[in-house]
Amino acid sequence: MTTTMNRLPTSLAEAVTTLDPLIRRYAGSAEHNRVMAPEIMEALVASGLMRMWVPQAYGGLEADPNESLDVMEQLARIDAATGWVVSNCVFISTLPQFLPEPVRAHIAGDPAIVACGSFVPPGTARATADGYIINGDWSFGSATQYATSIVTLNLLVDEQGELVLDGGNPVSILAYFTRDDIEFRDTWFTLGLRATGSTNFVAKELAISKDHTSILGPWEQKEGPFAGPLYRLGLIMDAVRIAKVGVGIAQGAVDDFVELATAKTPAYTAVLTADRPTVQERVARAQALVQAGRHTIRTSVSKGWAAVQDGSRITGERCVPMGLAASFALDAAAQAVDLLYQSGGTTAFRDESPLQRRVRDIQTLRQNAIASWSRYESLGKMILGRPSDWPFHQL
Repeated sequence: MTTTMNRLPTSLAEAVTTLDPLIRRYAGSAEHNRVMAPEIMEALVASGLMRMWVPQAYGGLEADPNESLDVMEQLARIDAATGWVVSNCVFISTLPQFLPEPVRAHIAGDPAIVACGSFVPPGTARATADGYIINGDWSFGSATQYATSIVTLNLLVDEQGELVLDGGNPVSILAYFTRDDIEFRDTWFTLGLRATGSTNFVAKELAISKDHTSILGPWEQKEGPFAGPLYRLGLIMDAVRIAKVGVGIAQGAVDDFVELATAKTPAYTAVLTADRPTVQERVARAQALVQAGRHTIRTSVSKGWAAVQDGSRITGERCVPMGLAASFALDAAAQAVDLLYQSGGTTAFRDESPLQRRVRDIQTLRQNAIASWSRYESLGKMILGRPSDWPFHQL
Protein backbone atom coordinates (compact mmCIF):
# COMPACT_ATOMS: atom_id res chain seq x y z
CA MET A 1 0.00 0.00 0.00
CA THR A 2 1.44 3.36 -1.03
CA THR A 3 -0.17 6.31 0.65
CA THR A 4 0.03 10.08 0.45
CA MET A 5 -0.48 11.46 3.92
CA ASN A 6 0.80 14.07 6.39
CA ARG A 7 -2.40 16.08 6.25
CA LEU A 8 -5.34 16.22 8.60
CA PRO A 9 -8.92 17.00 7.61
CA THR A 10 -10.22 20.49 8.33
CA SER A 11 -13.67 18.95 8.73
CA LEU A 12 -14.29 15.35 9.78
CA ALA A 13 -17.74 15.38 8.19
CA GLU A 14 -16.33 16.62 4.87
CA ALA A 15 -13.68 13.90 4.98
CA VAL A 16 -16.40 11.25 5.23
CA THR A 17 -18.33 12.83 2.36
CA THR A 18 -15.21 12.74 0.20
CA LEU A 19 -14.59 9.06 1.02
CA ASP A 20 -18.20 7.95 0.46
CA PRO A 21 -18.09 7.14 -3.29
CA LEU A 22 -14.77 5.34 -3.07
CA ILE A 23 -15.93 3.18 -0.15
CA ARG A 24 -19.10 2.24 -2.02
CA ARG A 25 -17.08 1.41 -5.13
CA TYR A 26 -14.85 -1.12 -3.39
CA ALA A 27 -17.05 -2.39 -0.55
CA GLY A 28 -18.40 -5.28 -2.63
CA SER A 29 -15.00 -6.64 -3.61
CA ALA A 30 -13.81 -6.24 -0.02
CA GLU A 31 -16.78 -8.26 1.18
CA HIS A 32 -15.99 -10.97 -1.38
CA ASN A 33 -12.27 -11.04 -0.50
CA ARG A 34 -12.95 -10.96 3.27
CA VAL A 35 -10.48 -8.14 3.82
CA MET A 36 -10.62 -4.37 3.47
CA ALA A 37 -9.78 -3.23 -0.05
CA PRO A 38 -6.36 -1.56 -0.28
CA GLU A 39 -7.96 1.36 -2.07
CA ILE A 40 -10.22 2.01 0.92
CA MET A 41 -7.42 1.66 3.46
CA GLU A 42 -5.14 3.95 1.49
CA ALA A 43 -7.84 6.60 1.30
CA LEU A 44 -8.63 6.30 5.02
CA VAL A 45 -4.99 6.74 5.98
CA ALA A 46 -4.56 9.66 3.60
CA SER A 47 -7.71 11.33 4.97
CA GLY A 48 -6.24 11.59 8.48
CA LEU A 49 -9.27 9.90 10.06
CA MET A 50 -7.10 7.13 11.49
CA ARG A 51 -5.45 9.82 13.66
CA MET A 52 -8.65 11.12 15.25
CA TRP A 53 -7.58 10.00 18.75
CA VAL A 54 -3.82 10.38 18.34
CA PRO A 55 -2.54 13.22 20.56
CA GLN A 56 -1.92 16.55 18.87
CA ALA A 57 1.65 16.39 20.18
CA TYR A 58 2.19 13.41 17.87
CA GLY A 59 0.53 15.01 14.86
CA GLY A 60 -2.96 13.71 15.53
CA LEU A 61 -6.33 15.38 15.88
CA GLU A 62 -7.10 14.53 19.53
CA ALA A 63 -10.65 15.10 18.33
CA ASP A 64 -13.78 15.82 20.32
CA PRO A 65 -15.19 12.41 21.34
CA ASN A 66 -18.74 12.89 20.06
CA GLU A 67 -17.56 14.41 16.80
CA SER A 68 -15.26 11.47 16.13
CA LEU A 69 -17.92 8.96 17.19
CA ASP A 70 -20.24 10.58 14.64
CA VAL A 71 -17.60 9.88 11.98
CA MET A 72 -17.57 6.20 12.96
CA GLU A 73 -21.36 6.13 12.70
CA GLN A 74 -21.37 7.81 9.31
CA LEU A 75 -18.75 5.44 7.92
CA ALA A 76 -20.73 2.44 9.19
CA ARG A 77 -23.85 3.93 7.59
CA ILE A 78 -21.98 3.77 4.28
CA ASP A 79 -20.31 0.41 4.93
CA ALA A 80 -20.27 -1.50 8.21
CA ALA A 81 -16.81 -3.00 7.74
CA THR A 82 -15.24 0.41 7.09
CA GLY A 83 -16.93 1.87 10.15
CA TRP A 84 -15.71 -1.04 12.25
CA VAL A 85 -12.10 -0.90 11.07
CA VAL A 86 -11.83 2.85 11.61
CA SER A 87 -13.43 2.71 15.05
CA ASN A 88 -11.24 -0.21 16.09
CA CYS A 89 -7.98 1.29 14.83
CA VAL A 90 -8.78 4.72 16.25
CA PHE A 91 -9.41 3.25 19.70
CA ILE A 92 -6.29 1.07 19.58
CA SER A 93 -4.24 4.16 18.67
CA THR A 94 -4.73 5.31 22.29
CA LEU A 95 -3.07 2.21 23.78
CA PRO A 96 0.59 3.17 23.20
CA GLN A 97 0.21 5.72 26.00
CA PHE A 98 1.70 3.27 28.49
CA LEU A 99 4.92 2.76 26.55
CA PRO A 100 8.07 4.78 27.23
CA GLU A 101 9.35 7.48 24.94
CA PRO A 102 10.58 7.36 22.18
CA VAL A 103 8.80 4.06 21.40
CA ARG A 104 5.45 5.65 22.16
CA ALA A 105 6.14 8.54 19.80
CA HIS A 106 7.34 6.19 17.06
CA ILE A 107 4.13 4.12 17.16
CA ALA A 108 1.55 6.84 17.80
CA GLY A 109 3.30 9.49 15.73
CA ASP A 110 3.42 7.52 12.50
CA PRO A 111 1.44 9.67 10.01
CA ALA A 112 0.35 6.45 8.27
CA ILE A 113 -0.77 4.84 11.54
CA VAL A 114 -2.98 1.77 11.31
CA ALA A 115 -3.09 0.60 14.93
CA CYS A 116 -4.32 -2.97 15.28
CA GLY A 117 -4.33 -5.81 17.78
CA SER A 118 -6.33 -8.23 19.87
CA PHE A 119 -6.78 -9.13 23.52
CA VAL A 120 -8.47 -12.51 22.92
CA PRO A 121 -7.53 -15.13 23.66
CA PRO A 122 -4.57 -13.89 25.71
CA GLY A 123 -1.14 -15.05 24.65
CA THR A 124 1.67 -15.79 27.06
CA ALA A 125 4.68 -13.67 28.04
CA ARG A 126 7.77 -15.31 29.53
CA ALA A 127 10.20 -12.87 31.13
CA THR A 128 13.77 -12.57 29.91
CA ALA A 129 16.65 -10.35 31.01
CA ASP A 130 15.58 -7.53 28.68
CA GLY A 131 11.96 -8.24 27.82
CA TYR A 132 9.62 -11.13 27.11
CA ILE A 133 9.15 -14.14 24.88
CA ILE A 134 5.66 -13.93 23.41
CA ASN A 135 3.56 -16.83 22.18
CA GLY A 136 -0.06 -16.62 21.08
CA ASP A 137 -2.80 -17.27 18.58
CA TRP A 138 -5.11 -14.26 18.71
CA SER A 139 -8.55 -13.93 17.14
CA PHE A 140 -10.26 -10.88 15.63
CA GLY A 141 -7.19 -9.20 14.14
CA SER A 142 -9.20 -6.58 12.25
CA ALA A 143 -7.17 -4.96 9.43
CA THR A 144 -3.90 -6.44 10.73
CA GLN A 145 -2.97 -7.02 7.09
CA TYR A 146 -2.30 -3.26 6.96
CA ALA A 147 -1.06 -2.74 10.53
CA THR A 148 1.77 -0.35 11.30
CA SER A 149 1.75 -1.77 14.84
CA ILE A 150 0.04 -4.67 16.58
CA VAL A 151 -0.73 -4.86 20.29
CA THR A 152 -1.70 -8.04 22.12
CA LEU A 153 -2.70 -9.02 25.62
CA ASN A 154 -0.52 -11.71 27.20
CA LEU A 155 -0.51 -13.43 30.59
CA LEU A 156 2.81 -13.61 32.38
CA VAL A 157 4.08 -17.18 32.83
CA ASP A 158 7.19 -18.70 34.39
CA GLU A 159 9.74 -20.99 32.74
CA GLN A 160 7.41 -23.96 33.27
CA GLY A 161 4.51 -22.15 31.60
CA GLU A 162 2.59 -21.64 34.86
CA LEU A 163 0.76 -18.37 35.44
CA VAL A 164 2.54 -15.77 37.55
CA LEU A 165 0.05 -14.26 39.99
CA ASP A 166 0.02 -10.91 41.74
CA GLY A 167 -2.42 -10.82 44.66
CA GLY A 168 -4.06 -13.92 43.29
CA ASN A 169 -4.63 -12.43 39.83
CA PRO A 170 -2.76 -13.07 36.57
CA VAL A 171 -0.34 -10.35 35.43
CA SER A 172 -1.37 -8.98 32.03
CA ILE A 173 1.31 -7.73 29.64
CA LEU A 174 0.64 -5.60 26.59
CA ALA A 175 3.21 -6.31 23.88
CA TYR A 176 3.81 -4.39 20.65
CA PHE A 177 5.23 -5.81 17.46
CA THR A 178 4.74 -5.54 13.68
CA ARG A 179 2.98 -7.59 11.06
CA ASP A 180 6.37 -8.95 9.95
CA ASP A 181 6.59 -10.71 13.33
CA ILE A 182 3.43 -12.78 12.91
CA GLU A 183 1.83 -15.45 10.78
CA PHE A 184 -1.71 -14.98 9.54
CA ARG A 185 -4.27 -17.78 9.69
CA ASP A 186 -7.12 -17.65 7.18
CA THR A 187 -9.92 -18.05 9.71
CA TRP A 188 -12.31 -15.18 8.95
CA PHE A 189 -15.33 -17.03 7.54
CA THR A 190 -18.30 -15.30 9.13
CA LEU A 191 -21.92 -14.27 8.90
CA GLY A 192 -21.14 -10.57 8.65
CA LEU A 193 -18.45 -7.86 8.81
CA ARG A 194 -16.55 -10.01 6.33
CA ALA A 195 -14.54 -7.15 4.84
CA THR A 196 -12.90 -6.34 8.18
CA GLY A 197 -10.34 -9.11 7.60
CA SER A 198 -10.51 -9.98 11.30
CA THR A 199 -8.47 -13.13 10.93
CA ASN A 200 -6.31 -14.94 13.49
CA PHE A 201 -2.62 -14.19 13.78
CA VAL A 202 0.13 -16.17 15.49
CA ALA A 203 3.42 -15.34 17.22
CA LYS A 204 5.87 -18.10 18.10
CA GLU A 205 8.75 -17.58 20.53
CA LEU A 206 8.83 -13.91 19.61
CA ALA A 207 11.40 -11.87 21.56
CA ILE A 208 10.06 -8.43 22.47
CA SER A 209 12.19 -5.82 24.22
CA LYS A 210 10.83 -4.43 27.47
CA ASP A 211 10.37 -0.92 26.04
CA HIS A 212 7.75 -2.35 23.67
CA THR A 213 5.66 -3.72 26.54
CA SER A 214 3.66 -2.48 29.49
CA ILE A 215 1.79 -4.04 32.39
CA LEU A 216 -1.96 -3.56 32.07
CA GLY A 217 -3.04 -1.38 34.97
CA PRO A 218 -4.94 1.80 35.81
CA TRP A 219 -5.90 3.77 32.71
CA GLU A 220 -4.24 6.98 33.80
CA GLN A 221 -1.59 9.38 32.53
CA LYS A 222 -0.91 12.43 34.69
CA GLU A 223 1.47 14.11 32.25
CA GLY A 224 2.60 13.93 28.65
CA PRO A 225 0.74 13.76 25.32
CA PHE A 226 -1.84 11.27 26.61
CA ALA A 227 -2.79 13.24 29.72
CA GLY A 228 -5.62 15.20 28.07
CA PRO A 229 -9.35 14.80 28.77
CA LEU A 230 -9.92 12.53 25.76
CA TYR A 231 -7.77 9.81 27.28
CA ARG A 232 -9.32 10.16 30.73
CA LEU A 233 -12.59 8.84 29.28
CA GLY A 234 -10.89 5.46 29.57
CA LEU A 235 -11.58 1.97 28.33
CA ILE A 236 -15.36 2.39 28.38
CA MET A 237 -14.93 4.28 25.12
CA ASP A 238 -14.23 0.94 23.49
CA ALA A 239 -17.81 -0.12 24.22
CA VAL A 240 -19.17 3.23 23.06
CA ARG A 241 -17.38 3.23 19.72
CA ILE A 242 -18.62 -0.34 19.02
CA ALA A 243 -22.19 0.71 19.71
CA LYS A 244 -21.82 3.74 17.46
CA VAL A 245 -20.91 1.43 14.60
CA GLY A 246 -24.14 -0.44 15.33
CA VAL A 247 -26.12 2.80 15.16
CA GLY A 248 -24.52 3.51 11.79
CA ILE A 249 -25.44 0.08 10.47
CA ALA A 250 -29.03 0.55 11.60
CA GLN A 251 -29.33 4.02 10.07
CA GLY A 252 -27.94 2.60 6.84
CA ALA A 253 -30.60 -0.10 7.01
CA VAL A 254 -33.28 2.59 7.28
CA ASP A 255 -31.81 4.26 4.19
CA ASP A 256 -31.79 0.96 2.29
CA PHE A 257 -35.32 0.10 3.36
CA VAL A 258 -36.74 3.45 2.30
CA GLU A 259 -35.26 2.91 -1.16
CA LEU A 260 -36.70 -0.61 -1.30
CA ALA A 261 -40.13 0.32 0.05
CA THR A 262 -40.65 3.23 -2.33
CA ALA A 263 -39.90 1.06 -5.37
CA LYS A 264 -41.44 -2.32 -4.53
CA THR A 265 -45.02 -3.51 -4.91
CA PRO A 266 -45.39 -6.88 -3.13
CA ALA A 267 -46.64 -9.84 -5.15
CA TYR A 268 -50.42 -10.17 -5.53
CA THR A 269 -51.02 -6.61 -4.34
CA ALA A 270 -51.39 -3.19 -5.99
CA VAL A 271 -50.03 -1.14 -3.08
CA LEU A 272 -46.44 0.02 -2.78
CA THR A 273 -44.63 -1.31 0.26
CA ALA A 274 -44.18 2.29 1.44
CA ASP A 275 -47.94 2.83 1.41
CA ARG A 276 -48.78 -0.07 3.71
CA PRO A 277 -49.74 1.10 7.23
CA THR A 278 -47.92 -1.78 8.93
CA VAL A 279 -44.73 -0.89 7.08
CA GLN A 280 -45.09 2.79 7.94
CA GLU A 281 -45.43 1.87 11.61
CA ARG A 282 -42.41 -0.42 11.53
CA VAL A 283 -40.10 2.02 9.77
CA ALA A 284 -41.09 4.71 12.27
CA ARG A 285 -40.33 2.38 15.19
CA ALA A 286 -37.00 1.45 13.62
CA GLN A 287 -36.02 5.09 13.17
CA ALA A 288 -37.08 5.82 16.75
CA LEU A 289 -34.81 3.01 18.02
CA VAL A 290 -31.88 4.39 16.01
CA GLN A 291 -32.49 7.90 17.30
CA ALA A 292 -32.77 6.67 20.89
CA GLY A 293 -29.50 4.79 20.65
CA ARG A 294 -27.72 7.75 19.07
CA HIS A 295 -29.12 10.18 21.64
CA THR A 296 -28.26 8.13 24.73
CA ILE A 297 -24.68 7.70 23.51
CA ARG A 298 -24.27 11.36 22.71
CA THR A 299 -25.74 12.45 26.05
CA SER A 300 -23.68 10.06 28.17
CA VAL A 301 -20.44 10.90 26.34
CA SER A 302 -21.15 14.63 26.67
CA LYS A 303 -21.60 14.21 30.42
CA GLY A 304 -18.49 12.07 30.66
CA TRP A 305 -16.53 14.62 28.67
CA ALA A 306 -17.63 17.40 31.03
CA ALA A 307 -16.75 15.26 34.05
CA VAL A 308 -13.12 14.64 33.01
CA GLN A 309 -12.26 18.29 32.40
CA ASP A 310 -11.19 18.69 36.03
CA GLY A 311 -8.50 16.01 35.72
CA SER A 312 -10.58 13.06 36.96
CA ARG A 313 -11.17 9.97 34.84
CA ILE A 314 -13.93 7.50 34.01
CA THR A 315 -13.45 4.21 35.86
CA GLY A 316 -15.39 1.93 38.21
CA GLU A 317 -18.92 3.14 38.89
CA ARG A 318 -18.36 6.14 36.65
CA CYS A 319 -18.40 3.72 33.69
CA VAL A 320 -22.08 2.94 34.25
CA PRO A 321 -23.76 5.73 32.18
CA MET A 322 -21.64 5.23 29.07
CA GLY A 323 -21.65 1.46 29.49
CA LEU A 324 -25.44 1.38 29.67
CA ALA A 325 -25.68 3.69 26.67
CA ALA A 326 -23.45 1.39 24.64
CA SER A 327 -25.31 -1.81 25.45
CA PHE A 328 -28.70 -0.14 24.94
CA ALA A 329 -27.74 1.47 21.63
CA LEU A 330 -26.31 -1.73 20.16
CA ASP A 331 -29.39 -3.71 21.20
CA ALA A 332 -31.70 -0.99 19.83
CA ALA A 333 -29.81 -0.99 16.53
CA ALA A 334 -30.26 -4.74 16.18
CA GLN A 335 -33.99 -4.42 16.91
CA ALA A 336 -34.33 -1.68 14.30
CA VAL A 337 -32.64 -3.72 11.59
CA ASP A 338 -34.80 -6.73 12.44
CA LEU A 339 -38.00 -4.67 12.08
CA LEU A 340 -36.92 -3.51 8.65
CA TYR A 341 -35.85 -6.94 7.49
CA GLN A 342 -39.23 -8.38 8.48
CA SER A 343 -40.88 -5.78 6.27
CA GLY A 344 -38.66 -6.28 3.23
CA GLY A 345 -40.23 -9.47 1.94
CA THR A 346 -38.33 -11.87 -0.29
CA THR A 347 -36.25 -9.05 -1.72
CA ALA A 348 -34.54 -8.59 1.63
CA PHE A 349 -33.02 -12.06 1.91
CA ARG A 350 -31.22 -12.10 -1.42
CA ASP A 351 -27.44 -11.74 -1.56
CA GLU A 352 -27.74 -8.66 -3.77
CA SER A 353 -29.90 -6.90 -1.18
CA PRO A 354 -28.02 -4.27 0.86
CA LEU A 355 -30.56 -4.86 3.63
CA GLN A 356 -29.54 -8.52 3.86
CA ARG A 357 -25.95 -7.42 4.42
CA ARG A 358 -27.04 -4.99 7.14
CA VAL A 359 -28.75 -7.88 8.92
CA ARG A 360 -25.63 -10.03 8.74
CA ASP A 361 -23.39 -7.19 9.89
CA ILE A 362 -25.49 -6.13 12.90
CA GLN A 363 -25.97 -9.72 14.06
CA THR A 364 -22.20 -10.22 13.93
CA LEU A 365 -21.46 -6.95 15.70
CA ARG A 366 -23.95 -7.56 18.52
CA GLN A 367 -21.97 -10.65 19.59
CA ASN A 368 -19.05 -8.46 20.64
CA ALA A 369 -18.80 -8.96 24.40
CA ILE A 370 -17.55 -5.43 25.09
CA ALA A 371 -20.89 -3.78 24.27
CA SER A 372 -23.28 -6.73 24.22
CA TRP A 373 -26.36 -7.39 26.36
CA SER A 374 -24.13 -9.45 28.72
CA ARG A 375 -22.57 -6.22 29.99
CA TYR A 376 -25.91 -5.24 31.52
CA GLU A 377 -25.20 -7.73 34.29
CA SER A 378 -21.73 -6.28 34.87
CA LEU A 379 -23.12 -2.75 35.02
CA GLY A 380 -26.05 -3.84 37.17
CA LYS A 381 -23.64 -5.19 39.74
CA MET A 382 -22.16 -1.73 40.18
CA ILE A 383 -25.60 -0.10 40.33
CA LEU A 384 -26.38 -2.49 43.19
CA GLY A 385 -23.13 -1.73 44.98
CA ARG A 386 -21.30 -4.90 43.92
CA PRO A 387 -17.99 -5.02 42.05
CA SER A 388 -18.24 -5.52 38.31
CA ASP A 389 -17.18 -8.88 36.92
CA TRP A 390 -15.85 -7.10 33.80
CA PRO A 391 -12.18 -6.34 34.51
CA PHE A 392 -11.95 -3.37 32.13
CA HIS A 393 -14.45 -1.43 34.26
CA GLN A 394 -11.80 -1.26 36.97
CA LEU A 395 -8.93 0.18 34.91
